[in-house]
Amino acid sequence: MTLRTGEIELPRQAWAADSFGAQLRSEVVSQFPVWTFLIYGLLLLNCALTNFDPPQSATAWTVIFPLSVFVLMVSARALRAPFIANRLLLVLFAVGVSVVFPILNLAFHRPSPVQGPTLLVFYELSNFLWAGLMMWHAASQKRQHVALFFGSAFLYGLCLENGGIWLGFFDESLLNLSHIPGLPAPMATMLGWSVVLYMGTFVVWRLREYFPLLRSSRALSAVLVATVATLLDLQIDPLATAAGAWVWHSSLPPFFHGVPLLNFVAWMSAITPFSYAMFRVQDEFRQRDGSRWSNAALWRLASLVPFVLLMALICFAGTMYLIEGANGPTWNIFYEASHRILTLVTTR
Repeated sequence: MTLRTGEIELPRQAWAADSFGAQLRSEVVSQFPVWTFLIYGLLLLNCALTNFDPPQSATAWTVIFPLSVFVLMVSARALRAPFIANRLLLVLFAVGVSVVFPILNLAFHRPSPVQGPTLLVFYELSNFLWAGLMMWHAASQKRQHVALFFGSAFLYGLCLENGGIWLGFFDESLLNLSHIPGLPAPMATMLGWSVVLYMGTFVVWRLREYFPLLRSSRALSAVLVATVATLLDLQIDPLATAAGAWVWHSSLPPFFHGVPLLNFVAWMSAITPFSYAMFRVQDEFRQRDGSRWSNAALWRLASLVPFVLLMALICFAGTMYLIEGANGPTWNIFYEASHRILTLVTTR
């Protein structure tokens, strides 16, 4: 604190080029998708505790899912990545903020309910904010990554989100801020697929640098991308469901804080084949993880989207058949959708 102003001043050494503070700042910027798991998790925890009336306190513990990804990734980087000074300090910092910040939030949160349409507007706007931040980071890494995740991956997410609504599994009609004429899904939720695919892929790209076994297996890498993304979804979807961002088909029984099991099976079934196709194209064009994608590689992945969608549908439908059987709610919704399609075709 200075005598002249009475303000607290950090010592200049804290932000010197070789200080831990400067290294941490550089780490956050360069590894921003990893740190987003921490930021996202803490913001959603605060939202659950303060913005709902009554508070969604029962979901507070789900913050451990995104925070576990953050701690795992920062620890792996601190232990394996080259040119990391103060490795132990970085691990302790990651664990510390992942424990201390949630505890402080739980202890000192203050209710400020934002209910109904207002909360849904904030949800849609936040999706655009995260998409903008991921686009910025992708462009700062390699310009072609914007086309990869907000081109091919967005096209894939568009088909997934609208397909789920057309089939009747859920409805997003209350999200009316960014609806596009002719499509039942709003732009905000379609962009969400680009965001989670970029975040999950970025994490796995980094882990493949540190663990050769992971780099040698497309399938294992693809499953890990899907797992990382689903861990984030385990915190997002209970809150989005409670807010009415999407309403599930009435026949689907709640499985996890109001979210049906089908949702998480769908995430794993959708992201795994897309990620596998992405790693396959990388190998086909001899591209390293996180490297520049050629236009030919981008077009190749885009051309595989219909095939990947078919694989995702087979994985999803097959898994739910094994879990629920042919007379379970998932397949009954499939039957209803088939009947609607046949009726539409035959009446034309």
